Amino acid sequence: MKPHSNVILLLVTIFFANYSFCQNSISGRVIDKVTKEPLAFVSILFNDNAHLGTSTDIDGKFYYSQSQKIKTISCSYLGYKNYTLSLDSTTKENKILLLELAQSAFNLHEIIIREGENPANKIIRRVIENKAVNNPENISSFKYSTYNKSIYDFSRNDTAKPDNTLLKMEKVLKGGHLLIMESVTERKFIAPDISEETIIGTKVSGFKHPSFAALSSDIQPFSFYKEIIKIFDINYLNPISDGSLKKYQFHIEDTLYQNNDSTFIISFKPLPHSNFEGLKGLLYINTNRFAIQNVIAEPYEKGLIDVKIQQQYVFIDNKQWFPQQLNFEMVMREYPSKKIGTSANGRTYIENIELYPTLNKKDFSLESIQIQDLANDRDSLFWSKYRTESLNKKELTTYQVIDSLGEKNKFEALLHVMEKIAINRIPVKFIDLDISKIIVNNKFEGTRLGLGGYTNEKVFKLLSIGGFLGYGLNDHQWKYGGEFIFTVDKNKEVEVNGIHQNTLVETGKSGLNYFNRNLFDFKGFMAFQMDRIEQNSLAFGFRAFRYAKFNFKLNHTIHTPQYNYEFIPMPQQKNTSYTNSELTINLRYAYKEKLIHSLNQRVSIRTKYPTFYLTYSKGIKNFHRSEFNFNKMEVCIEESFFTKKFGETKFRIAGGYIDKSLPYGLLFTGEGSFDKDFPVLIKNSFQTITPYEFLSDRYIDFHFSHNFGSLLFKIRKFSPIITFHQNVGYGMLSHKENHLAIQFKTKEKGMYESGFQIDNIIRAKYLNIIYLSFGAGVYYRYGPYSLKKTEENLAVKLSMTFTTK
Repeated sequence: MKPHSNVILLLVTIFFANYSFCQNSISGRVIDKVTKEPLAFVSILFNDNAHLGTSTDIDGKFYYSQSQKIKTISCSYLGYKNYTLSLDSTTKENKILLLELAQSAFNLHEIIIREGENPANKIIRRVIENKAVNNPENISSFKYSTYNKSIYDFSRNDTAKPDNTLLKMEKVLKGGHLLIMESVTERKFIAPDISEETIIGTKVSGFKHPSFAALSSDIQPFSFYKEIIKIFDINYLNPISDGSLKKYQFHIEDTLYQNNDSTFIISFKPLPHSNFEGLKGLLYINTNRFAIQNVIAEPYEKGLIDVKIQQQYVFIDNKQWFPQQLNFEMVMREYPSKKIGTSANGRTYIENIELYPTLNKKDFSLESIQIQDLANDRDSLFWSKYRTESLNKKELTTYQVIDSLGEKNKFEALLHVMEKIAINRIPVKFIDLDISKIIVNNKFEGTRLGLGGYTNEKVFKLLSIGGFLGYGLNDHQWKYGGEFIFTVDKNKEVEVNGIHQNTLVETGKSGLNYFNRNLFDFKGFMAFQMDRIEQNSLAFGFRAFRYAKFNFKLNHTIHTPQYNYEFIPMPQQKNTSYTNSELTINLRYAYKEKLIHSLNQRVSIRTKYPTFYLTYSKGIKNFHRSEFNFNKMEVCIEESFFTKKFGETKFRIAGGYIDKSLPYGLLFTGEGSFDKDFPVLIKNSFQTITPYEFLSDRYIDFHFSHNFGSLLFKIRKFSPIITFHQNVGYGMLSHKENHLAIQFKTKEKGMYESGFQIDNIIRAKYLNIIYLSFGAGVYYRYGPYSLKKTEENLAVKLSMTFTTK
């Protein structure tokens, strides 16, 4: 045969081989017959052969090819009727099939074990044994990019009755969705917990410059291998966690054969009469390393928000199972009203996965999640590159309609207001009003009415100048002050500010709360022992060593006690007011604290390691007539951690030391929070000690609490949350004789109190998306400083919490 004949024969062979291959290739999509939503992980068999099969992905899509001619397609899916489609010669080669499955009345099986061990348990035991190998966050490093899309819509709760409000909304939306959010991110990771996710593109309907983005981590964890799966504020026990076989029941629903591997489809739900936060759903376990191939999970007990998560994994480079697609479905059934709900569907596609890349820890930024400067300005070519599918007609309509509504109704301005409210400000043109200065309440002033404001970025980008003015309705005194804030470096949080103020401060207030100042300081409501101060201060703050925040401040203050008091440091020397100058250093160190950038703010997410606080002050005698030379220090360490068997534990140890005798207002007094007029639980305080009851220049306090959640008691919808508290404190005061005309105690022998708190006793819906829950705690004081009557040692405190279920 001639050479050119060989070439022709080869080309013909390739052509007919490809043609034959195409004849036996098939693709399609499986959806719900009623809702038309895609069905993920549907088992599909061809020609009724258990060894010829595949499954749909998260989008309900499938593709399959093999040497035999495909004559039938059979679909099986938990909760749906089996479906079989016969293919004939009229079926077009490249046609994409659309298969619709009808729901069936289905409940997860109750497991009845007659002899031997439940076979599903054997498989789950193998999964648990291989968790460390299969967990993608256990490998040394990885990189990937994602495309995220979330779609929000209104839904009718009663399909039988049309709702006029919903019809009007649908008319306004012109056939589009309520909202679309898209983002593209790049993530890099070094084990065990160094992670950086950069948002390189973000697009939100109605907003030109959104300062937020849709991410897969908003609702669900990156992988399903953590011991605890946290959804919103609830910690759910993972069905493949250690010891889960004693908590969950498992059942093999089906087996799918793909290539040389088998996939077991196993249903799971909590065992009957279990008192823990559990999930229900399906695990698709591949016999290759007994890894999770797919998972569908949702809370076993529903709350006001229904959530279902789906994850699909792929075996990368024959080395590692890795998430490939993540999905969440969320339904707020009664928001914005009982007739109309809101639903959301979010999808994440993980691409460009790179295992074991060489990464340097120094190249990771401070923020775990950050938005690139150009993320808001990406063009259509950028989005075409990353979208897994082009936008459909309804999605394009959404952008057109909502963008128009956003421009007309000034969504951008509303977002700017939300950004400011996050830092207790309200923007009014070139001024930001300070919310904390409008109304102030305490027992000394009663109600203080006032006004405070700062220039914003419309005047100077790096400099803000402001002040406040207020008048107390009970003490009939004016308070006022002025301040400048100069931001040197926003990323490193380098800031210089100066203050002049004439106002009130509570005596003995701890400096440990410098970095944790909140708008609502409930302990401040019961303050009645005040010093009037006239103060000038200059401060310099910055972030260093990644996890540490420093602030240096020089204060010069004239104190005038607003209570009967005399300080006699030496015979014949009597002070009722005094002058103090001091240099103060404040430090907060939170090792491996995770920071995210959202709404133009840097937000801290609690670290799993202890957080350390330090405040140190050096008194500078004779500096502008300052009267004291002293060293004053407070330190604190606090931590909280969650264990699946026992719940959440919190502890805080704090101590203080002063080396010289100082006036009352500079000592330690702020440990108690018992007030009959304001019986509210104040964390990190003694619930049975009244404010200013004890006085010390050296102290150590220990606060411990353990929240059992619903592990101890649970009856249907009544799930009280029980917390145990234990507080212990010691304190000493040198030169007690120097303090006259004021009553106080010391606690050298030790102050003890214990208590039980029960939350979620009464709850009410708030906006129909969360519960506002009320509870109470009872605390008892005992030991050397217990009071004479039993009832005097008891304190009953009210508590309030928010929860999604």
